[in-house]
Amino acid sequence: MSGYVFTKSQLSQTPSINMEVQKSNSLIYLTGTVIEKPWSKSAESWIAGNSNYYVLDLGDLKIEKLSAEEAVILPASEAIAFETFAEYVEKTVEAKGEYVDSKPYQPKSAYESYPMGMDGRALPRGAGFKVYEIRVLN
Repeated sequence: MSGYVFTKSQLSQTPSINMEVQKSNSLIYLTGTVIEKPWSKSAESWIAGNSNYYVLDLGDLKIEKLSAEEAVILPASEAIAFETFAEYVEKTVEAKGEYVDSKPYQPKSAYESYPMGMDGRALPRGAGFKVYEIRVLN
């Protein structure tokens, strides 16, 4: 990708634009085992949406965006409903999709409890690998 970024900063400063957004526009394939995880009071569970969730365990594969410990969280997409992942639990699959980043969380009530970052704000949630196609591998 090439192009110019125009800012009002001095030439010696590096623009602070996240260029990873363009990468998420292309679909990629990941292979791993689907695992169902129960809700827990952990950052991983919070990122997944604070309920039971599914992850794709990638084994020893090194990838750029883990959203769970040694795995990626599998959020629902327009093509794959959340409940569909139950059919693939403990199966090795190939998933076609894209990485999605966390979004800032807006508390619904001043009395709600949620994990906070060092800045005192709620931790973001929603990161994972949004799946558009999934198939079992033999």
